[in-house]
Amino acid sequence: MDIVLSAASDKPIYTQIYEQISGQILRGEIEPGTRLPPIRSVALDLRVSVIPVKQAWEQLEREGFISTAAGRGTYVRQLEHHEIDRKRTGAAKELLASAVAGCKALGLSSEEIKDLAASILKSD
Repeated sequence: MDIVLSAASDKPIYTQIYEQISGQILRGEIEPGTRLPPIRSVALDLRVSVIPVKQAWEQLEREGFISTAAGRGTYVRQLEHHEIDRKRTGAAKELLASAVAGCKALGLSSEEIKDLAASILKSD
């Protein structure tokens, strides 16, 4: 489990942690059944307060990525293929919506945004 925090990011620490862990789970980098380290250990490793790590764990649990068993630890849940697809699509929509809003704030029209996206996709 790799987490890299950015002080320059406009995203709160707990959001950075949540997005990175959920992304690693969706990409299969953290496998189902994997035990996550205790919140305090993660906070120490990242040199942050326990609070944002706890908030990230709570969001991961609410979103169905992990489950916690009192006294046994926190584990990555087995997600069905349709759950993975739904979660990936939802995350992608959020990213695209943010990017589109940024482009519109720069004064680009919808057509210009579509053309720009098409040119980016062609360069892949």
